[in-house]
Amino acid sequence: MEKSFVKKEENVETFLFAFDSEEIRKAENDVARYVNQQYTIPGFRKGKVPLSIVRNFLAESFEEMVLEVLSDKIEEELKDEKILVPAVITEQKMEGEGAVIEVKLHRDPEVKIRDYENLDLKVPKQDEVVLNYVNNRLEELRNEHAIVEPKDGPVENGDLVKIEYTIIKDGKKIAENKVQELSVVPEDDRPIVKNIIGKTKDDVVEFTRTFEDSDNEYFYSVKVLDVLRKSPLDLDDEFAKTVNAEANTLEELKEIVRREGMESFLNWKKDFLRQQAMDKINDLVEIEISDATLDYLVQRTIENSKKEKSYEKYLKQAGSEEKLIEELRSGVFDEIKKARFIDEIASREGFRAEEEEIQAYAEEMAPYWGISAERAKEMVNTRQDVKEDIVSTIIRNKVLDNVIEKASISDMEPSSDEQLEISESGGEEAPPKE
Repeated sequence: MEKSFVKKEENVETFLFAFDSEEIRKAENDVARYVNQQYTIPGFRKGKVPLSIVRNFLAESFEEMVLEVLSDKIEEELKDEKILVPAVITEQKMEGEGAVIEVKLHRDPEVKIRDYENLDLKVPKQDEVVLNYVNNRLEELRNEHAIVEPKDGPVENGDLVKIEYTIIKDGKKIAENKVQELSVVPEDDRPIVKNIIGKTKDDVVEFTRTFEDSDNEYFYSVKVLDVLRKSPLDLDDEFAKTVNAEANTLEELKEIVRREGMESFLNWKKDFLRQQAMDKINDLVEIEISDATLDYLVQRTIENSKKEKSYEKYLKQAGSEEKLIEELRSGVFDEIKKARFIDEIASREGFRAEEEEIQAYAEEMAPYWGISAERAKEMVNTRQDVKEDIVSTIIRNKVLDNVIEKASISDMEPSSDEQLEISESGGEEAPPKE
């Protein structure tokens, strides 16, 4: 097999693979061997059919199968090539006593990165965010330790409601007389919550609903068993002692919560800046990529969304197939730019994921994955896909931290219509695929 370069257009390279007569004979024998193993031809014992008979038996299909064998040899030759999409055979033909196959390789596009020194990044003012955290956390504690007592009136926001429900799908009960307590809050827009507002004890409500990405219809029958009024505690010293054994006064409790907020803010700030840096990467990158590469990746995204039954939802959001393809094309293009930026900077700076970093990351993420630290480490050692995801995340974070280190960071002006909140964890919560 002789490989020769033909041309390069943007990120796509075209090669010709030429096979001589000896390689053709070997491929023909491979086809004959396969046919002898899989088929019985009348008049011949299985496994004893001569090549000439196999050729006549298969007719035009014989040449196609020979070319397929040669294509497999090309695939083996290219298995270690770094390409964005599978190799594409654009032309194949028998030529004289040999054969020629044309193949296109869609490589990672070449990248030009503009200087990112003093990139403008902004972060909310620490004092404002921590104060917001303290106020929200104290309110959470008030509700967690609220006095609960029976209520005669209808269900309202802020109430705690005990319900009994049955769910029926296609005439079959998939949940029967299940008992559950619900906290009724304005932001909970589930039908099971919204439909009991205004109802009183012993009332029964019935409704049907469907779920996103599914045409299945579920019938709900919900009975209100008890309505309870929640009376949040007053913010005073007694409240502080009740919710935290280390606090004797409200001021001491506020200081404890403030320290929690500070720790959370620092963790949150790191992730916030990383995300902001990631969002700005596209402005730093120039690539040249073939329309054929983008078309392939967009089509693969569409096929995956159809398998996952999310295509119709995306189509509805876009408004038309043309707009959806345009949005997907833009999204794919941006993701490639980000990936090339990260690869290039990681290579330039020598960033890699050390084994101890991989193990430490798995241990850190174990609570979010709902497994023990030991199980998380074991998963990394036995699941190559999980390990690759972690390695990718570690390297990406090192690149983003490198961008942040060189950036110009200033305070973000408060927004009147948008409030930033920090969680108690401040960490990433992406679970591995089980």
